[in-house]
Amino acid sequence: MNPERAAGTPEPEHQGPKPVPYTYHDGREDYLHVGRQGGTEADQPAALVPPSEGMSPRIETTALPPEASALPPETAVPAEAASPPARASALPPEATALPPEATALPPEAPRAAAQRPQQGARMSEIVTRGLRTGAALTAATMCTMMAASTLKRGSPWASMNAMATAVGLGGRRASDRFDPVVTPAGVAVLAGGLLAWGIGYEKALDATGKRSGPLTGALSALGGFLFDELILPDRLMKNFRDKMGVLGTLSKYVALGVASAAAPR
Repeated sequence: MNPERAAGTPEPEHQGPKPVPYTYHDGREDYLHVGRQGGTEADQPAALVPPSEGMSPRIETTALPPEASALPPETAVPAEAASPPARASALPPEATALPPEATALPPEAPRAAAQRPQQGARMSEIVTRGLRTGAALTAATMCTMMAASTLKRGSPWASMNAMATAVGLGGRRASDRFDPVVTPAGVAVLAGGLLAWGIGYEKALDATGKRSGPLTGALSALGGFLFDELILPDRLMKNFRDKMGVLGTLSKYVALGVASAAAPR
């Protein structure tokens, strides 16, 4: 095309983009070339973007500069006010802790709790049975000792006085006659010792699962003899032999064994 002709010919309004001045947020000025003014909206081309900017002019024109979007420091909301304080929902340990009786028990606890009354009832039964056995042992042994002392010394109280020497009453040599202090003490010592012996005897039977019989009776008689010989004072056995004789002393342990073997169940 001839430049002169082109210069002399007025350019129609619909030809070429129209430059529009534009100022960027950083102060730079430039021209944007928009579509022609005439024609329909469909014939107008999209705005041309300067190659140096690399972004859409529509986005560029609508984007706010940082100075406009940033709030001044005095209008900034502090972080504490921006977020409401969290409601304290945690309870103190005293409020959440369960009482000891409400805590879960181990699997062995219910079994142990159920066995405890059974063990108490079983022990009570053993004591009751032992007292009955001890009463039988006391009756059999006391009768035998009084009969033996009657045959030996002519007095049934001589053997009871000899029994009192186990606790230091009646002197080293017991009297043959009834004494209001020594004789009842000898009866009490014999009865108390044989009641305790009966409870121990029944406890041993329960622990071993045995029943009263000749063997258990013999062991009871042997245990009584060793208890007198090894634990009680020597003066007791000397007074036994003096007041009841050797056979009478042995009959005491025989009576103990027989009563143990025939102990009531």
